[in-house]
Amino acid sequence: MPAPTLAKPAAAAPAAGGNGGAPAISIPFTRASRKKSRLAFQTGPTTLNTTVQALPPQQLPAAGYLRQIRATVTVASAGNSANVAFQPDAPFNILQQVSLLSANGDSLISTIDGFALYVQNKYGAYGTGFNDPCADPGYSLVSGSGATGGSFSFEIVIPVEIDPRDAFGALQNMAANQSYLLNLSLNSLANIYATAPTVAPTVSITATMEYWTAPATTNANGEVQATAPLGNGSVSLIQTQTPPINPGTQQNIQLLNVGNTIRHIIFILRDSSGVRTESAWPSVFNLYVNNDPWMRKTAAQWRAQHAREYRLTGGISATPAINKLDNGVYVITDFMNDGATGGARVDSSSNRNEWLVTGSATALNIEAVNWGAAASSLLVLQNNIRPSSPQAVYAPNWI
Repeated sequence: MPAPTLAKPAAAAPAAGGNGGAPAISIPFTRASRKKSRLAFQTGPTTLNTTVQALPPQQLPAAGYLRQIRATVTVASAGNSANVAFQPDAPFNILQQVSLLSANGDSLISTIDGFALYVQNKYGAYGTGFNDPCADPGYSLVSGSGATGGSFSFEIVIPVEIDPRDAFGALQNMAANQSYLLNLSLNSLANIYATAPTVAPTVSITATMEYWTAPATTNANGEVQATAPLGNGSVSLIQTQTPPINPGTQQNIQLLNVGNTIRHIIFILRDSSGVRTESAWPSVFNLYVNNDPWMRKTAAQWRAQHAREYRLTGGISATPAINKLDNGVYVITDFMNDGATGGARVDSSSNRNEWLVTGSATALNIEAVNWGAAASSLLVLQNNIRPSSPQAVYAPNWI
């Protein structure tokens, strides 16, 4: 798909350093600016039912440079007497659809579900080294036959910024008439619960928008300040592909989301019932770039790599769980595990040298040897970066 464009007015300000020969500045953006947050929106309580419910589109308030949206999802059940049980993707799949659009309608986050957003939080290294929503102190999931069975709460991030060291990927958001738009839909009871509560629960969402302030051109001492992040205009995209799967066979699949710089690729494999499957993952997985073999990963070696790089040593779980990898979820981390924080570890502070630059004609292929018989569908999630300039990719190490 074509790379999105952002219909945002350019700020009238001195050029920031590190952007291809721009003048040097005294005070960098992340020193001149400040991290702030504000309420973005609240919804609910909305009663879950047997259908998917689209919530009203949410326009984000204008403020500085957008970093991320942090949403707290609270589901309240009362008067239950059923022996409540959850589906494997719960509770995060209560969000049946999530998408983030620019002012002109282009997708910054293509439509994904809440479980895919959870996967991006856990494995995507946006703004941090590791962020497992299950490890949040406010995370709760109540099963069983108690009165509150079916209740749950979690915090999830809709990511925008990649690296807080230099605000790389933060997006200018100062025009009230050109708002970013967040779309959310709630899932049906049957998709969230294997056994639903006696009384349908209600869901409330409170979202906080985190951003950098827009600094003045000079400070109180008259010193020149950067008024925009390094690489201003660089955009982080989450793009998807669902290629057909031939179970029980060796298969070569072309990945179509090329033309930008790839930071990571995440795969989610499911069986014909829509349940994530670990056993059907191919014993050998290969990655080719322009027909050149780049990576060969056995399932066992790849899982060991995940455990090391994310420090997840508790094994593999069919449901989201603390300190565990997720069934059927595999991540190509090799473009963001250069050891910036000491030792091989996935981190947003990776120096970006290993990101995979692609062109519109790049042939990017994966090869499964072989899919298991139960393999039925594959979701490919790519974090693709559209930089404002080649130098912007490599900052802050470039300057």
